Amino acid sequence: MTAIRTAAAPTQAAARPLTLDERLALTGLAMDQRLGGAGLTFDVNTAGIPVPDVEIGPSILVADDQPTARLLERAARRLATARWSRHAAVDSTGAICPLYAIHLEASSDREEGEARTLLLQAIRVEDRNVVSIPHWNSRQSGPAVPIRMLQAAARLA
Repeated sequence: MTAIRTAAAPTQAAARPLTLDERLALTGLAMDQRLGGAGLTFDVNTAGIPVPDVEIGPSILVADDQPTARLLERAARRLATARWSRHAAVDSTGAICPLYAIHLEASSDREEGEARTLLLQAIRVEDRNVVSIPHWNSRQSGPAVPIRMLQAAARLA
């Protein structure tokens, strides 16, 4: 008669607690997933909201000695006529972002830099926590606020 041997059941290794880096990595992945879903939900919920046309009035400046202010006004006008882009400098339809409008209207790197700085200052008057113009622009729902901010920056010049 043969003896029946029974194999010992495999034992599971005791679970070790996660390190701080592992917990942070898992939390980061969970937050990325939640933020991605929230962004998609926002885009879907606001897709049907009509965006009003923005009209640019006459120049708010009278002096010709303010080239940066005139540049910002031209950029606002260009943004209104060329269509506004939320996520790209120039999208597939030809729409542009505020920074690209400034770039197109600037005659020098110095002038472009001054205009960008004034635009960021104008934005920070309303929202002190703005990190960058592209990030701020991606949170807008239409062209009215970016155009208004370009005009506000022109008044700061």
